[in-house]
Amino acid sequence: MSMGRILRALAPATVLLVSGLAHAAAIQVARSTQLRLDAAIHGNRALLYVVRRADQAPIDGAGRITAEINGHALPLRPEGAGYAFSLAGLPAGPQSLQVVVAHNGIRELLTGTITLPKRTGSGAFALLERHGYGAWWILNIVVLLLAARLIMRRKTPPPESR
Repeated sequence: MSMGRILRALAPATVLLVSGLAHAAAIQVARSTQLRLDAAIHGNRALLYVVRRADQAPIDGAGRITAEINGHALPLRPEGAGYAFSLAGLPAGPQSLQVVVAHNGIRELLTGTITLPKRTGSGAFALLERHGYGAWWILNIVVLLLAARLIMRRKTPPPESR
């Protein structure tokens, strides 16, 4: 068997293993008699997993799951055994999550609360926010040094001739 065939044979198992490990880190958000809704937050995105409680089989497929946070629609992308959405623009803290799942000829509403983490941006202001007053002191010193350099480089005006 060639190496390419071996890799093609192992790829689906690897995807299932990795998505299963990600699902293992998820917390339960809501459940009904037939379904369980789990969520996991990874960096600047969240993953939702909807599984049947009877056999732990995931509910997947385009259009089978729609979600809202605080009444605002979430654009979901299928990813592994779950659905991913971006946390950009969403407020930190506890949020009301509503998920509608179409399965077995019915539509079921799962509601729960998901706690979104406080996200720090990138750049100088995020650095200042994370490191507090020490970073502000460094920024102030840099500004003073730049001002001193500009003052020292300023040319003296030529003497006025009368």
